[in-house]
Amino acid sequence: MRKTLLYLLLLCALWSPSMAQNNQVSGKVTDDKGVPITGASVVEKKTKKGVSTGIDGNFTISVPVGGTLVISYVGFEKTEFTIGNSNEITITLKPLNQSLSEVVVTALGIKREKKALGYAVSTVDKKELELRPESDLGRVLEGKAPGLNINSTSGLSGSGTNINIRGISTITGNSTPLFVVDGVPFDGSTNTANAATGQDFLYGHQTSSRFLDLDPNNIENVSVLKGLSAVTLYGEAGRNGVILITTKNGATQKARKKTEITVSQSYFETKAILPEYNTKYGGGFDLSIGIAFFSNWGGAFTNPPAEVTHPYDRASGIYATDFPQFHGVPYAYKYYNSVPRFFRTGTTSTTSLNAAGTAGVVNYNMSYSYTDDQGYIMGNGLNKNTFGIGGTAKLSNNFTLSGTLNYVITNQSSPPTSESQGNNAAYASVFGNVMYTPTAVDLIGLPWEFPSTHGSAYYRGDNGIQNPIWTLHNSFTQDNVNRTFGQMQARYEFIKGLSLTYKIGFDNYNEAQLYAQNKGGVGTLNPNDNLGFMRTNSGVSTIWDHTLLLNYSHNLTNDFNLTVDAGVNSRRDIYSQTGLFSREQLVFGILNHGNFVSHDVYSESGAALNFKSQTLDVG
Repeated sequence: MRKTLLYLLLLCALWSPSMAQNNQVSGKVTDDKGVPITGASVVEKKTKKGVSTGIDGNFTISVPVGGTLVISYVGFEKTEFTIGNSNEITITLKPLNQSLSEVVVTALGIKREKKALGYAVSTVDKKELELRPESDLGRVLEGKAPGLNINSTSGLSGSGTNINIRGISTITGNSTPLFVVDGVPFDGSTNTANAATGQDFLYGHQTSSRFLDLDPNNIENVSVLKGLSAVTLYGEAGRNGVILITTKNGATQKARKKTEITVSQSYFETKAILPEYNTKYGGGFDLSIGIAFFSNWGGAFTNPPAEVTHPYDRASGIYATDFPQFHGVPYAYKYYNSVPRFFRTGTTSTTSLNAAGTAGVVNYNMSYSYTDDQGYIMGNGLNKNTFGIGGTAKLSNNFTLSGTLNYVITNQSSPPTSESQGNNAAYASVFGNVMYTPTAVDLIGLPWEFPSTHGSAYYRGDNGIQNPIWTLHNSFTQDNVNRTFGQMQARYEFIKGLSLTYKIGFDNYNEAQLYAQNKGGVGTLNPNDNLGFMRTNSGVSTIWDHTLLLNYSHNLTNDFNLTVDAGVNSRRDIYSQTGLFSREQLVFGILNHGNFVSHDVYSESGAALNFKSQTLDVG
């Protein structure tokens, strides 16, 4: 009895929870030369919650004493740091000596030893792609392969990404590389309604690139083929290089001794990187006191603040009738710090589930991933559901069957961003109008719409600039996609080393886009757009790919190997689109084509919204 009691007391002592108190830790991440590293990932190992370092390499995170931080960045070794009692730490990352896999995937899914290839191939494995703060594979690949240049059209969640390999093509005007997923061509283009004129950014429409539909957490490895090698293997389609992607669902050739189930969760926070604003001078020129100008070099701020005429205090017109509360009320000429308060903290959360195993002669892999990416401005967000399954069956009659099937639902929304000309945006733009806001303008505190018309109200005397807060509430872009892609493959081995393979690939997506603004906007180059506009277009893209391949491989000696590949490939691309563009909204707030006066089958740039195309390549 005494021994039992002693055992219970000891067991309770071992299981008693230790109280961990969270610490607010501030730190800095640098390289081995002391240079700050911007955008490094700092993740608490147990909870998987993390932040990214700012432009100066600094970060702040809440972590318990004794907790472990995992710090990583492209091109550097991953480092773990245990938190002690100190609230300020400095972490130095060492350069990574990367060694690439000796076996790489080339054209048509053929694997070769890297040393046997006569051209440059860069590979990236799954460890560098999983649990990243980006849901866009293009941005995840940034900095991971030499010669791969990646630029985003904006910092908004779900916005398009431009990828080119070793420079930009100036002959064809198109520098997007060919994407091949599990041996099958994959449409990674950016479908823009203004593609005929190349002016999508001018008009502010945010369109995603379709490789956004790939889940970085479901990728086994990526190979990048550059230059002549890509053209030799893929012909004219590979003129801009080729990005070969093998998914976990497509990497089921090896049997597993046991079933493996992996669940992962990541969470990241992002903040807008803003320019530095002066805190001593307000809007105007030559040190004059006033807030009517789009600049920050007016009179100096004083304490107590000087008083000027309120920007909404007008003797006549709509300002006088809609804002009588500001008549005769002085306005404090001081530093309001409006621009940083316009933005919010963005969050990216990803949950992934993967199951892999072997059942009899079948090797299988199943995956699901959900991503919720909320940008750092109101109205910008992306959510994505990805389902996938793949398997390989080795039959007793020398047949091997394999296949993959993926289904993706991607929904993205955002306020528009367009180019700026001088100190104003050419068309509706959430960035173009907010960045130039003078520090003496209380953007957050001033009314942003007229109560009588719901139109945009701003501080300028002529109301010639659209209030960016009005833009957040009344200008919209949406991009919703349902996509199915996969492949089936049958391989028959006549004798050892001689086999015939047939593969059929399928890639289909339906994309619905919206670009609209309620009436009451101001300042656009086309005055008709201030009366309200709406463009909708729906596109269907389909790729059918057939490959028949005969392969022979034989070891002549210990040092020489003979490999012969011969086959034929057929690829058919089909695309069709319908759309409608309407102007002159009748009732404010109702975005329906029936609520507009004029309608057209051409976009705002003059590009046709209704068209079909079909191409067939055989080689």
